[in-house]
Amino acid sequence: MFAPKCLLIAFALFASLVSAAPIEYSSEGDLASREPEPGIKNLFQAVGIARKINKAVKPKPNGAVFWSGTKTDKKGKQTSVRADAEKFAKKHGKETLNMQLNKHGVNIPDKNPHSPRLWNVASKLMAHRAKGDTHAFLGSKVRPGSVWNKIEKPTLMKNKKVTKVTEHNAATGKKTVTKSRGGRK
Repeated sequence: MFAPKCLLIAFALFASLVSAAPIEYSSEGDLASREPEPGIKNLFQAVGIARKINKAVKPKPNGAVFWSGTKTDKKGKQTSVRADAEKFAKKHGKETLNMQLNKHGVNIPDKNPHSPRLWNVASKLMAHRAKGDTHAFLGSKVRPGSVWNKIEKPTLMKNKKVTKVTEHNAATGKKTVTKSRGGRK
């Protein structure tokens, strides 16, 4: 139900961009030929990627692993906790969003201005489609406005098919259950 809404919104956005585009006329009054605007190309690319995301993001029951933030490594540098989440996922037969997208050959390009929205859609789909026990690896530094805090965690907490959310502090190893047996803790 969520994916058709995304495609409908993308189509509506596309239609509004096309209808708002200025029409150029030549001196004879005919339409002048021109190349599609880069924005239209980016939008077409984004819609195609959104369709691929919809097909690719299907976490197995008890198989969804999320991650957010950074921790300080042994050299004193801030490093993403993505590797921690992926290591845990591989060891336990689970997958992160990135692993699912890579497995299906879905690449969200950095240079497309719609990419942040595509990541948000993919994250919401992962959390919305998750079932059973889920895990999240969080760094010692997680922005309040992160995708985890704004999209994934709230969606998991509302998802009635998710029975448990365990947050792993990747820096300390401490685990906290934030949702259990369909209720909030």
